[in-house]
Amino acid sequence: MSTDASMEADPTIAAHTNAVDATEAGTGVLPVTYLQQEWVEAVGGDQSNHNIPHAIEITGPLRLGDLAAVLAALVERHETMRMAFTRTKTGIAQHVIAPFDPAWSFEDLSGLPQPAQRAALEHLAVERCEQMIDLFAPPLWSAVLARLSSDRHVLLTIWHHAVFDGWSNAVFFREFHQLYRARLDPSRPPTPAATIHPGDYAAHERSIGLGEHTQFWRGQFPADPPRLPAEPGVQSGPLWLQAHPLPRIGRDTVSALLRLAAQRGARPGSAMRALVLASLAPYLGNHVMIGSVTANRDAPELTHIIGLLSDHVPVRVDLRGGPSFDELVVRVQEATRQAHLHRVPVGVLRRELPLAAQEDGSLFDISVNYMPHTPGKIATVTAQDGSRLTMRPETLPTNLLRPRMRSAFSGAVSLGFQLRHAHEGHISGDLWAHHPAFTTRTLDQLCRNLPRTAQAVLADPQCRIQDLAAKGAARD
Repeated sequence: MSTDASMEADPTIAAHTNAVDATEAGTGVLPVTYLQQEWVEAVGGDQSNHNIPHAIEITGPLRLGDLAAVLAALVERHETMRMAFTRTKTGIAQHVIAPFDPAWSFEDLSGLPQPAQRAALEHLAVERCEQMIDLFAPPLWSAVLARLSSDRHVLLTIWHHAVFDGWSNAVFFREFHQLYRARLDPSRPPTPAATIHPGDYAAHERSIGLGEHTQFWRGQFPADPPRLPAEPGVQSGPLWLQAHPLPRIGRDTVSALLRLAAQRGARPGSAMRALVLASLAPYLGNHVMIGSVTANRDAPELTHIIGLLSDHVPVRVDLRGGPSFDELVVRVQEATRQAHLHRVPVGVLRRELPLAAQEDGSLFDISVNYMPHTPGKIATVTAQDGSRLTMRPETLPTNLLRPRMRSAFSGAVSLGFQLRHAHEGHISGDLWAHHPAFTTRTLDQLCRNLPRTAQAVLADPQCRIQDLAAKGAARD
């Protein structure tokens, strides 16, 4: 989710009234977003394990009939839950099937000691995420109900990342709660279903061109755009992503760093991008292009959609002159502001500026996804008979996942920093990197550089970024 800029609601995003090549009511073949098209092409086949887990812990008298009805209602409301990709004469599209009653599997973990249940649940999530999903056979998600005790269950859903993004987590949880509440208490109906679906947004995205932004983006992508240097000595092999956990940056350090950035007029997202660049300074040249992750939900009608709408905003940062962090954060903020003012889908840039892309179509080697904290959510459902259920989202680790693919793309670049700003104030996350593009030793060093650089910045904000990593290492 981007917090650095917003886009006015676009009235041209409208629900489709007749699906292209529709075969019957409620079905049809619809466009996919540019990022989804990249994703399918990068897989190199029909099957993929680029999956992510979502979990809801349910405490109280869970009835399987109610759960079945709620999942069926979600399937009816969201086209993403009943779609798959399809090949057409013009390329990749999405095929939406009619609503159906979803099935789920069952795992009984109640016989385990309570401390072991968490480990078993995490193992179950990783095991299910490792399973290959046929991207051309709907649905692209599955569910498993884990029983922890007679009145404690976890609903675990596994989604292919090409149809589910970070924003979708909150949408799924909110609507699951509302639909369950309505099931037990009809006097409290859920909010109306979204009238816009991912296929509508994809059709809108396909209608966008560079237009008045042509000159700006041509200036951002010269004939020889900045790239990370290839690491010598790395052996070739199958391409897969691996998450390397980032050391936690403490609350006090984060607060001080954001205050420093705010004094220079920079917002938190820009501050985190500047920190990442400062930690990578020894590997960078005079310019760097990063992909700043945006949720793409600025228009109000897009906020209630489950699907992959996220994209990247390429941000080109000038590093000439050996700036200090004080100077860098100003440059990053201004570069981010300009990029958002001229924002277009990355797919448009790839289409209209073909010389800017690498052989695999990527426009940048580094992405930064700064995820601001949100208060922990606990939802309750009270039935008319007075029985009560409590629901809360359960965070599951993703650092053990190893999605495989044929090539990189803008959704999976060489170095992808996932920075989660916790409600308690600290920042944690993962560095997602291609194997075997970098050695494990190098990636471990890059992970350690981030908190070290933060400490070095606070000790001397005027220090040149090329010297910060060394100073941070000296403090250990």
